[in-house]
Amino acid sequence: MRRAWWLGLALLAPLPLAAQQDSAMARAFELERRGNYSQAVDAYRALLVNRPADAPALLGLERSLTPLGRGTDILPQVRAALAALKPSPTMGAIFGVALRAWAAAGMPDSLKQVAEQWAAMAPGDETPFREWGAAALTERDRAGARQAYSTAREQLHRADALAPEMAQLNFADGDFAGSLREWLPAIRRVSGYRTSAASMLSQAPDTLRRGLLAQLSHEHDLPARRLEADLRARWGDPLGALESLQAALPADTALAVESLRGLADQLRTVPGQDGREALGKALEEIADRTREPERSRTRLEAARAYTAAGQRDAARRMLTGIADDRGAPGTIAAGASSTLVQVLIGEGKLDEAASRLAEHRAEMGVDEYTSLERRLVRAYIQAGDLAHADSLVAGDSTIEGLALAGRLRLYRGDLPGAIERFKAAGPFAGERDEATERTALLAMLQPIEADTMVPLGQALLALARGDTSRAVAGLDKIGGELPPDKGGAEVHLMAGRLAAATGKAADAERMFKAAAVPSAPGTAPAAELALAELLLDQKRPAEAVAQLEHLILTYPSSALVPQARRRLDEARGAVPQT
Repeated sequence: MRRAWWLGLALLAPLPLAAQQDSAMARAFELERRGNYSQAVDAYRALLVNRPADAPALLGLERSLTPLGRGTDILPQVRAALAALKPSPTMGAIFGVALRAWAAAGMPDSLKQVAEQWAAMAPGDETPFREWGAAALTERDRAGARQAYSTAREQLHRADALAPEMAQLNFADGDFAGSLREWLPAIRRVSGYRTSAASMLSQAPDTLRRGLLAQLSHEHDLPARRLEADLRARWGDPLGALESLQAALPADTALAVESLRGLADQLRTVPGQDGREALGKALEEIADRTREPERSRTRLEAARAYTAAGQRDAARRMLTGIADDRGAPGTIAAGASSTLVQVLIGEGKLDEAASRLAEHRAEMGVDEYTSLERRLVRAYIQAGDLAHADSLVAGDSTIEGLALAGRLRLYRGDLPGAIERFKAAGPFAGERDEATERTALLAMLQPIEADTMVPLGQALLALARGDTSRAVAGLDKIGGELPPDKGGAEVHLMAGRLAAATGKAADAERMFKAAAVPSAPGTAPAAELALAELLLDQKRPAEAVAQLEHLILTYPSSALVPQARRRLDEARGAVPQT
């Protein structure tokens, strides 16, 4: 019993010393945390007296000396730590401190000696040489870093050792071809390096890019092809990027899909039609290698990319099967139906689009359906098919629907019907430009006393269909037939603005003058201002000044007077022309 008690006491004896060490470490760390670096240095050094290879204490000493600008003062403790060091999980931290200390001291021979000591204790490991190079780079010694990486290759007997580090070093030296040579083995070993490789190599000047691509063309494995695809996508050749990858896609479906998805992520950021087309093709390739419901979802995304690229046949190919597949998830089927209707409208296949829209109405939300319906109405108007446009808009009682119905009435020459629906729709229906145009139409129509004017409707329909010349001619004729105060001035003003916008300055000037008559005081100020601006555009400032002065003196209460004064100052050269 007595001997057992003595043994227990012996076992407990070391605990107070360990507790003291832990307490001293906690005190040193607290001093460091509070910014008392000088006292922290003394505390960490005191700990290292008894335990020179204590990694946490050595690291704490390094951290505390650094803000004091005394980094090399750690060398005595480093020497003591290396002398006492034995293989352990913490030896890498001690060697790291030693490498940084010798690098800061500018002693490359000692730096190399420490790295080789570490390498001897960790055979086959790249880490000692990586940290050697990192320490050299901290002191901006690229030559020393290159020596570290080259030594690693010699001692480890591996030509691709530390390839990522050598690639970055070559990049820093402006050697893009050398950087590419190093990145290739790096990404073959660890595919995740491809992102860093592409990011660096994509910064190559234009003059070097063709050479880098030629260098890659000699490599035929998938990692090289993926890197080439990334670079081509970043350098504005998205279709070439996809072709490069397609040439090396493996039979392994999962790996092929991963590769295609990686490129698709790049292509989503590439602007322009080529970028959209390449994205559509990549997504189609992915869809062909996946199962439902992912297949339908990917085909829908591909169809949208093809649509944005103007590749309607390809978009239709992606969509038709999804829209008709009753087994496809509801949201995907609805999205496919919606996109297919848009494709058909773009192709001018309006009856088929209307049929598809009606067939899949139940799958769509109300807002989506009505938006497509209005788009189809506008397409029918563009085609001059007012009957079909009327049939679609008849059941739309929204303000946007009323605005469209008003246009259809107008195009048929039904002026009261158009005015009634424009007023009901109000000034905010539709896009801003559309609302502004509708307000101008209403202002033009209200003075006209006739109930029906088919020629006016035909002229405005020609404008809606893009035939501006025919619209101007029709409006000019109608403006001459109507009294100025009964709509003639407003019609001439609209015709003049259209003529000016299409470069027919002489016709525009004549029409503005026809609108700027005293008998139409509500229209004359706007017509005179439009005429003055036309004269300014024609470099006829003296005539513009006279016109603007006449406007200001004749219609002093007009809301256009402030704008006229500003244009008058510009015409006189008092302020820069805007």
